[in-house]
Amino acid sequence: MRYSNSIGWITDDASSGGLRLEIDWDAGDAVVHLTVPSASQGAPGVTHGGFLATLADHVMGFVAAQQGGGAVATRRMTVDYLAPTPVSAPITLRARVDSLGERTVTVSLAASADSAGLVTFKAVGDYALVSPARRPPSDAAVDYDTLEERFDPAQVFGWVTAALKASYRPDVIRSPVAVAVRVSDAEPEHWAFLATDRSLDVLAGEPASWDVRFSGTVRSWRELVYGVKTADQLTSSGLAEIRDPAGLLPAFISAVTGRHSTDGPGG
Repeated sequence: MRYSNSIGWITDDASSGGLRLEIDWDAGDAVVHLTVPSASQGAPGVTHGGFLATLADHVMGFVAAQQGGGAVATRRMTVDYLAPTPVSAPITLRARVDSLGERTVTVSLAASADSAGLVTFKAVGDYALVSPARRPPSDAAVDYDTLEERFDPAQVFGWVTAALKASYRPDVIRSPVAVAVRVSDAEPEHWAFLATDRSLDVLAGEPASWDVRFSGTVRSWRELVYGVKTADQLTSSGLAEIRDPAGLLPAFISAVTGRHSTDGPGG
């Protein structure tokens, strides 16, 4: 599996849009190949250690979030610089989860110069699993506008799902609501959200029956449940297909977000 990630505030040599990374998975390891930007130079011809530490933290944090199933925050990180890392030269980073606990994910990383395979630095990081930040819709459009472009949409879907389960209010649901969700840019595509007066269960696959059916991208699902866009806005613009014959979507959204829904009947 490969997809693009980025560090938006580190500039590469080609543009001011940030350093773009291609991340592959190899038997549970995240592998990144990149050419170190010349702008990251510290001593002549040598990559600045602060750049390498930021790069390591970014990749290890990504691995921790991907394998931990939710957003993470860095608790502690150490870097051992073993040899100079040249600028404007290709390097390979390989990161893996060493331990996965209930609250903490420990990740290790090694970087090598491609020309000789020499390991130039290693890093270890401890990452705390946290719920994604909950912010008003006006802030969400600013903070999360490119979220699915910077991260694997499947990972974003996992973050959103974890947040919805954490904030779920069963007292809002008077009778069970089954929501069939299809997200076209994630794997797997089909999910069943089963809301009852006891819990919110989320299962991969289509439910046997449904009260609400959603089909769209991860971004349109995120925008729907967080109130960035209404169901009517998403459907009228062609960003999603939503069927809600019994008008149960507003109650579902209120239950998973703790927010009163202002959508009319049918979404």
